[in-house]
Amino acid sequence: MRIVPLFGSGIAGKSFVVTRQRRLNVYFENRQDADKTHVAAYGTPGLVAAFMATTPLSQPLRGLLGTQSALYLVAYNQFQSVTSTGASLATGTLGTTSGLVSIAFSPTQVVIADGAQGYLYTPATTTFTTIAASFPNGAKTVTFVAGFFVAEQPGTAQFWVSNVNDGSTWGSLAFASATSYSDNILAVDNISGNLVLFSQLHTEFWQNVGTAPEPFAPILSAANEFGLAAIFSRAHVNQTIIFLAQTREGQVQFVQISGYNAQPISNPDLEYIINQFSVVSDAVALSYEADAHKFYQCTFPTANRSFLYDTSTGLWSDVQTGPSVTPSRHWGNLSTYYAGRTLISDYATNQVYTTSPTQYTDNGQIIIREIVTRHILSNFNRVRISLVYLDMETGVGLQTGQGFNPQIMLQYSKDNGRTWSAERWVTSGLVGQYLTRVLWRRFGSTRDATFRIRMSDPVKFVITEGAIKLAERPQ
Repeated sequence: MRIVPLFGSGIAGKSFVVTRQRRLNVYFENRQDADKTHVAAYGTPGLVAAFMATTPLSQPLRGLLGTQSALYLVAYNQFQSVTSTGASLATGTLGTTSGLVSIAFSPTQVVIADGAQGYLYTPATTTFTTIAASFPNGAKTVTFVAGFFVAEQPGTAQFWVSNVNDGSTWGSLAFASATSYSDNILAVDNISGNLVLFSQLHTEFWQNVGTAPEPFAPILSAANEFGLAAIFSRAHVNQTIIFLAQTREGQVQFVQISGYNAQPISNPDLEYIINQFSVVSDAVALSYEADAHKFYQCTFPTANRSFLYDTSTGLWSDVQTGPSVTPSRHWGNLSTYYAGRTLISDYATNQVYTTSPTQYTDNGQIIIREIVTRHILSNFNRVRISLVYLDMETGVGLQTGQGFNPQIMLQYSKDNGRTWSAERWVTSGLVGQYLTRVLWRRFGSTRDATFRIRMSDPVKFVITEGAIKLAERPQ
């Protein structure tokens, strides 16, 4: 046998002849010492039930925010301050019942924007009120930066600023307009103490210069021509912001902001896929960290697809929940960090989860792990493949139930991944059978081979390398 580069960074998109690769619920980890491999493949963390939020009509969460001292959520028309177990501490009523909301907090106040009005919650008095004075009604986002709450004025290039540390009062002259271009602001955010204005066709950065009645001034040289394609695709990851952007030419791509620098991070394969979606404006993102990997996850609800970006490797993967062998979305919708753990809300129910690298289901639902390999060829000559071997963690079977004798499936394709052979299953070993070898034999001859590897049993999934026994045949 010889070790061949089975795993790569591609995503099947424009042409299967170019790449048929796919990673589903799997991420790669670069190993600096290359003890046994340069790159190892791991299964993504599973979801563990944290609490069931007490929401009207058991509706899914519209907003979720954790602070150092409290956890806040919005579901249906209700705002709640809750404990880490979901027990309600205080509530308030919004004027809307659907659509995602934005929540921002200062040391003493919480402000909510629901696309219709602004609301203020004061933790010290547990009071919840509607903001009346000059709040830009209709704002979909709100942020707290450099001592001020900020919200956009929908349909304009303007944004409004609250009084210092006071989200209840917004002065009638405390507003400004994006300066670099004339398009409308869609969302506001903050990074490194600076205000970020996301517009339709560009992004601007403003800093607090202490002027009155509006304290912010633009950093003119920092503006870029990446517009915001989906308001709630923004997520803070590893001191950066990642979002779904739209170029001035109308193409959709993922962009990462670090400092004032905005850099595309999606590859041509992924961009081809997402630019075929009929709707991208409903994209919603979350972020979490697992085993020193910081992940950004974006879901396209209309397209029913979810993608995962690993900031440590720069690789994208598919993620989904459930047994479907066709692409579908992941259950996760919104996320926040609170009380020492990341909380993730369900897109369809009022369930809130945590992530766990040792949980191999999504709250009991199957997680399919799948890798489609690179094209295997030898100078385009016809080769005979007599054996495929996976070096992976074996002997991890469960004591009872599904996973007692975990199985791993392989299919092969000889036509560039257009069609696949019948499924061929082998065991990865009962519990403690660490010397189990995972291999398949007799694949015949071909000029090009691609392999699909899949596992659905709820056990640990780790692959270190692959090897193939092949021989060139006379032409």
